[in-house]
Amino acid sequence: MLSLRILGLATLLGLSLTRDLPTDFAWGVATAAYQIEGAAALDGRGACIWDDYCKIPGTINNGDNGDVADDFYHKYQEDVQMMKRMGIKHFRLSFSWSRLLPNGTTDKGINGLGVQFYNNLINELLAAGITPWVTLFHWDTPSALHNKTDTGSWLSKDMVDHFDNYADFCFAVFGDRVKHWITLNEPWTYTWVGYGVGGFAPGRCSSQRCKDIGGGGNTATEPYIVTHNLILAHGKAVQTYRQRYQQAQGGVIGMANNIDFMLPFNTSNEDDVDAVNRQHAFQLGWYVDPIVFGRYPEEMASIVTDGRLPTFTSEESAMVKGSYDFIGFNQYTSTYIMNTDKPGGDWSSDPHTATSVYNATGHKIGPTAESPWLNVYPQGIRGAINWVNDRYNEPIIYIFENGVSVPGETKMSLEEALHDNFRIDFYRGYISAVIDSVVIDDVDVRGYFAWSLMDNFEWADGYSTRFGLTYVDYKNDQKRYIKDSFVWYSQFTSSTSNPSRKQYPTQESIKEFQIRDVKKLLSSEREATV
Repeated sequence: MLSLRILGLATLLGLSLTRDLPTDFAWGVATAAYQIEGAAALDGRGACIWDDYCKIPGTINNGDNGDVADDFYHKYQEDVQMMKRMGIKHFRLSFSWSRLLPNGTTDKGINGLGVQFYNNLINELLAAGITPWVTLFHWDTPSALHNKTDTGSWLSKDMVDHFDNYADFCFAVFGDRVKHWITLNEPWTYTWVGYGVGGFAPGRCSSQRCKDIGGGGNTATEPYIVTHNLILAHGKAVQTYRQRYQQAQGGVIGMANNIDFMLPFNTSNEDDVDAVNRQHAFQLGWYVDPIVFGRYPEEMASIVTDGRLPTFTSEESAMVKGSYDFIGFNQYTSTYIMNTDKPGGDWSSDPHTATSVYNATGHKIGPTAESPWLNVYPQGIRGAINWVNDRYNEPIIYIFENGVSVPGETKMSLEEALHDNFRIDFYRGYISAVIDSVVIDDVDVRGYFAWSLMDNFEWADGYSTRFGLTYVDYKNDQKRYIKDSFVWYSQFTSSTSNPSRKQYPTQESIKEFQIRDVKKLLSSEREATV
C-alpha cells in the first residue's frame, strides 16, 4: 500500500521517476523449438508428441503443424544477425529433446547433427554478443518416451530419470557456453491443457473428445500426477547441475511458470478477496511452493483431501526444496475471480472459484487480444511480480514471456500488419508496470523477455495467431519482416543501458529511427535478410 501511495503522490505532484534499472537488466526475446525450428524429419530428429498430435484431424486450426514452422533450423544465422542489428542482447530458446536424443535417452543414441545444430546456434549467438537462455523442456516430449497407457510418459516416475539423463547430457555438452538454464516452461499449461482438457498434446482428459482422438485420460487425477513428476524431474535435474556442473560452469538454473493475475470480482466481498490468493496458489503456487518450501500450497492441501494431490516423501521434499536460483514466470492476462460453492472434482473446480472479464459493477478488465484468453491489463504483471515477491521471500525474478496477439492481424495485409500499434501500446503499458515494480516497489526483477521474436506455430491455433515482433510470411519461404513493435522495443532497450518510462519511443521517433537506420536495419521492402 505504501508504494501505491508514493506512486499516487508522485503523479499528483507531476514528478517523474529517474531511478535507474540495474545496469545488467536482461532485455530479451523468447522462442521455443517446436514453434520455430521446423526440419521435423531432417538430420536425425526423432518425433515428439506434438508431431503426433498435429496428425490427428481436428486438433490444430487449419490442420497446421510444425514440420516447417519458421524454418529457423535453416535460417538461424539470418535470424541471429537480425537480432544483432536490432540490438537484442538476450535470446531465450528451447532445445528439442528429440533432436538431440531421438529415442529419449543417451543409451539409445545421440544425434550428432542435432548436437552440431545447437553448438552452431550457441556459437553464432555468442559471436553476435547475444546471451543464450536455454529451456530444456517446452512441452515436446519425445514420442519414444510416450505411450497412451494410463501409466506412460509423465504419468510415470520413470520420466524423472529420463529427464535427468537428458538434462545431464545438455549440461555436459553445452554448459561451457550456456550459463542460464530453465528446466520447464509453463508446466501448468502442459499439465492442465494437455492432461486436463486435452486441448494440447498429448490430448488426454475424461471427455469424449479425448477418447475420440485416442488420448484417453482422467481429468480428475492425471494433472496432479503429471505435475508431481514434473516437479521431481525439475528437482533432480537441478540437483545434478549443482552437484556436477554449476561450480565449474558458473551458471544459474530455475523454472519458467505462468500466472494469470487475479482481481476480486467484488472488492466488498471477503470471499472474493480470499479467492484471489487461493487461485494464485492453485496455479503458480502449485509449482513454486514445492521448490521453495518443499511442499504443496496449504490452500491446495486443505481442499484436495481425497488422495488426488500427491505428497512428497522426506527425500523428495529435500531434493526439490530450494531447487532454484531465480523464480521465473510468464505473464499475459488478468481476470476477475469470484468465490463459488460448486463442488470440486478436478483442478478447475477444486479451488471453488470462477472467473469473469467483468467485475461486479460491469467494468471490463481490459481490451481482449486476438487470443480470446488474453485480456490486456498492464498492472496485472506488476501485481503478479509483487505476489511472487511477497510469497517467496523476495527472490530474484525474471519475466520469461510477455506479449500479445493483435486483433485481426492474421487478416491484415503485410503492410497493415507491420504497423502494429496495438502491440506497441501493450508493451509500453506492461514494461512500464515492470519498471514500477523495480523502481517503486523495490522488487528484484532482473530481466524481461518479449514473446516472441517472430510469428510462429501457436500450438492449437497453428499459424492463425501472431505474437511476433517480426512478421513471418508463410506463403513466401518464411520471409521475415520487421514490425513497428520490434523497432520500438529495439529503440527502447538499446537507447540506454538504463531505460525509464521517460525514454519510451514515440510513434514519431519510430519513424525517424526507421528512416535514419533503414539501410542498416531494414531492406527496401523491410525484409530482414542477412
